[in-house]
Amino acid sequence: MLPKNRVLTPGPTALLPEAQIAQAEAAMHHRTDAFIELFRTVRGGLKQLFKTDRDVITFASSGSGALEACVANYIEEGDKVICVNGGKFGERWVKMNKAYGANVIEIVVEHGRAVTVEAVQKALDENKDCRAVFVQGSESSTGTVHPAREIAALVAKRDNCLMCVDAITWIGAHEVQTDAWNLDLVVCGSQKAMAMPPGLAFLSVSAKAEKMLGERKGNKRFYFDIARELKNQAKDQTAFTPAISLIAAAAASLKWILDAGVDNLVRNAGELASMSRAFAGALGLELLGDAPSDSVTAVRTPGDMDSSKVIKGLKTQFGAIIANGQDDLKGKIFRLAHLGNYDYVDTMGLLAALEVVLADAGLKFESGAGLKAAQAEYLRLTK
Repeated sequence: MLPKNRVLTPGPTALLPEAQIAQAEAAMHHRTDAFIELFRTVRGGLKQLFKTDRDVITFASSGSGALEACVANYIEEGDKVICVNGGKFGERWVKMNKAYGANVIEIVVEHGRAVTVEAVQKALDENKDCRAVFVQGSESSTGTVHPAREIAALVAKRDNCLMCVDAITWIGAHEVQTDAWNLDLVVCGSQKAMAMPPGLAFLSVSAKAEKMLGERKGNKRFYFDIARELKNQAKDQTAFTPAISLIAAAAASLKWILDAGVDNLVRNAGELASMSRAFAGALGLELLGDAPSDSVTAVRTPGDMDSSKVIKGLKTQFGAIIANGQDDLKGKIFRLAHLGNYDYVDTMGLLAALEVVLADAGLKFESGAGLKAAQAEYLRLTK
């Protein structure tokens, strides 16, 4: 059988054809009316995706660029910050803040577990001069969702503390209401639920966060200057040369999302995630954690089975590319993605291939048991 290569990872995700076409066709200068109109469309669409009336600024970078912007613009050496570290990307918040000399109060959470609201409350009570709380909405390295909304409610009571959310695999897979939930700084990337190539990072800035800009005089930044981008992008322009073709792709992606409905995009991810969890349960496989994300399902491999061999088998036999665990979890889990341009057929096809590979690896189960469970779950959710 000839395998057809399919990217089924939690980022970069499978590309939306309309976004690819728009990117290829983009040919304009960025200081023209054509670009201004295009960028205005993108800015309006991002507000709807983030569910905010505030501006969402765009950087030509990976999502990590906007994450660093949150630190570079608000955190000075010695400032206290609380960072939730429950995986690879929580660890990134810690490392970024330490790189800028922050006094990091780190809440370490077992991989696969969600941080408790009580743990954050305790850290806030013990550090009343905390400048910001940094957390993932969805920690994709472990397939875990954190209670960001509830944490934001705690932070909102503190005038000089910001709620900073890495929403890169949260937006588009879970309900996110930026304004209603008092999320001050929210970061997303182009290569996740938007189903377009990497290279753009998006950052929403609350009124509270905008007011706090400039309170620290020692902040060092140049390219990732939030105040400058807010000023320029309010005129539908960027301070520096934008990634024009990616802006065109973003316009196409946002049209696809808004035509379908943001809530329907989220519902789709939830259905695929629920199907995948039902599949795993039917085969006797355990999920990594207790608060599974709808953006990606992290499944433990049983006994001494190496997940790397499962991932290699899927790619070799079926052309299906899924994600391994990272760092200490490499070889112990595999991760199935659900956010973006994935549907029922993609998921059922992947799960069917996964049954074959797992059987070859020695897992004992009734053939078709996982598929039957996934299909039953789909029917339960949609009928």
